[in-house]
Amino acid sequence: MSYGRREYLIHLLTEAAEIEHNLLCSYLYAAFSLKRENGANTREQRALDGWRKTIMGVAIEEMGHLALVNNLLVAVGGAAHFDRPNLPVAPGYHPAGFVVRLLPLTKSTLDHFIYLERPVDACIPDGRDYRARAAVKRTLTPGHLTASTPDYDTIGEFYAEIREALVAFADASGPAAFLDTADRQCAVDMPGVIAIRNLADALAALDTIVEQGEGSSSEKGNCHYARFRAMRDEWSELEKLNPRFVPSHPAAHDPVMRRPSAEVERVWVTNPPAARLLDLGNALYGFTLVLLQQAYAIGTPQRRRAGLADAAMSLMRGLSDIGHALVQVPAVDGGEVNAGLSFAVPRNLRSASPDGALWLERLDELAAGAKQLRLGRVIAAIADARRAVSPETEVVG
Repeated sequence: MSYGRREYLIHLLTEAAEIEHNLLCSYLYAAFSLKRENGANTREQRALDGWRKTIMGVAIEEMGHLALVNNLLVAVGGAAHFDRPNLPVAPGYHPAGFVVRLLPLTKSTLDHFIYLERPVDACIPDGRDYRARAAVKRTLTPGHLTASTPDYDTIGEFYAEIREALVAFADASGPAAFLDTADRQCAVDMPGVIAIRNLADALAALDTIVEQGEGSSSEKGNCHYARFRAMRDEWSELEKLNPRFVPSHPAAHDPVMRRPSAEVERVWVTNPPAARLLDLGNALYGFTLVLLQQAYAIGTPQRRRAGLADAAMSLMRGLSDIGHALVQVPAVDGGEVNAGLSFAVPRNLRSASPDGALWLERLDELAAGAKQLRLGRVIAAIADARRAVSPETEVVG
């Protein structure tokens, strides 16, 4: 590998961060789309409540995976990575068979989740709305200085490549492999999230990601794959009792804030009530990423890092409320398709001044937007985030 083992490992981990981030958004969108009551019978509503809890639980674990991958990046000399392409991801950006879209929970969506989380030895088809067009497989070019990622069929296969690269890197680099960056890593209170100081920590982090569901060599009892398969089995039973059972609102397939080009199929959200909600939702999401990026930044005092992570989690609570609201509002005035959160990534995930003045400025702007829409719970979430990053708030890092 002429490009160097460290460079290759950072390249792989950066793609892993994008995959974890993409999965997180896809799962949240599906969870937001689920109906609440709306005439469903008791058994169906219990199922929907359970499915929402299941998908949100998986999404929370994906947040933990994203934190672990970023801890790994920082530990080996890279930078935390919260950027990614806007959704849906263009064909060819990820491996040939890896499709990322925003769709409500349908049978096709659930089949896609099962497909993504499948064990490496499972041969199952993707959901019909996700089947990839023919794409050129990625290949490594020996002798290049520029790192590139090989193609892979499953997420588990990809993490096996990361594991192999990590061990080879540690063997070749010795004590210089892992930097003394534990104080710059995120220590959110999630199962399995640890600071990375050495190879043992790094391998434990990879084991957590794989065992929780992304590509284990065989099905584990409570992994993501098993949980999604249990949902599909329950869905089949509910359909036997009610062939017209539909669990989700008619949320948009791949919603966008701005007019899309004629070459792609997107739902352009133009209905003013939905457009205003979407604008605020994307602004909250974008600033959440800014706060997380800052939590890893050099120069951020250690005592502030926990506050930044807490603030990001508070904004996610507000984002959840907006996500659930959007799927119940028509995307176009008088239309039959509803809106949905598009998770637009800001062009610049900058690191702001460590004194926090710019964080408070932006949070005040977001609060003003929430007040205009009279979103009390979102206002409260932003207020919690403001307290978490306020210079007057002492945070133990």
